[in-house]
Amino acid sequence: MTSQFEIYVTMSSRKERRQEGNSPLEALRINKTDLSQDEFAFRCGIPRATYHRWISGATEPKFSLFQLKAICRELQIEKIDELPESFGPN
Repeated sequence: MTSQFEIYVTMSSRKERRQEGNSPLEALRINKTDLSQDEFAFRCGIPRATYHRWISGATEPKFSLFQLKAICRELQIEKIDELPESFGPN
């Protein structure tokens, strides 16, 4: 049986591995994972549109503790000091 995540990943485009703008979060995603934007957002419990608003700078991230922990897990971040000051474009 195919899981919901496998279906989601299949629908996700691998072309989204490119970095949009100069978002530190995007740079970390590309440098530390093999995940597309959609896969990363899904694994972190962040709606796709919300993730795109964060990295474009359209909105300031307001994430839950679950989302923050998931971001750190996916990016292999062990200390809060390793997180960028902002997730939007510099």
